[in-house]
Amino acid sequence: MRHFDEGGRFVEVGTYLGRSLCSLGEVVRDGGKRFSVIGIDTCRGSGAEGPQQKDFHGGAVAAGGGTFAGTLHRNIIECGLADTISLIVSDSVTAASLFADRSIDWVHLDASHDRESLTRDITSWLPKVRHGGWLSGDDYNAEKWPEVVSTVKELLPEARKWSSKQWRLVVEDPENLASAAPAPLTS
Repeated sequence: MRHFDEGGRFVEVGTYLGRSLCSLGEVVRDGGKRFSVIGIDTCRGSGAEGPQQKDFHGGAVAAGGGTFAGTLHRNIIECGLADTISLIVSDSVTAASLFADRSIDWVHLDASHDRESLTRDITSWLPKVRHGGWLSGDDYNAEKWPEVVSTVKELLPEARKWSSKQWRLVVEDPENLASAAPAPLTS
């Protein structure tokens, strides 16, 4: 909260049922500054992922008849944050196209964890982060999510481990965003 100016925008890509999104919303609500908090998710899950090929979202998707959007929205309402958090039900790349370049203070990536998807997320969202803003991500764990760690190290060598399970890049020079953004993977 202290790092960012009032009126900033925070985006979480990959919200699942909203636990971390609600935590961010609570910090914003209680922090005394006005910020926009936006959660983005397809609400259809990611399917089997990681070395274990586990479907972490399958139960919620099935319980919601093919989507967990209703559960996510209800959770945000139950947290008392319906006036603080906005939701966009969309894939990451399409949602990124809704924002102007250098218009977001902080983008946190926690959607699909495979190399191709994370590369698309980084490529789509890095240009959206303003000078001094943050691009970060979750599940920075070489044992559980090796593709996350290797992709971040390769595409964003300036990014640093932020906590026990997260990475963060501080975007220093908006003029260099085009050259810093990795080229999309081709099949």
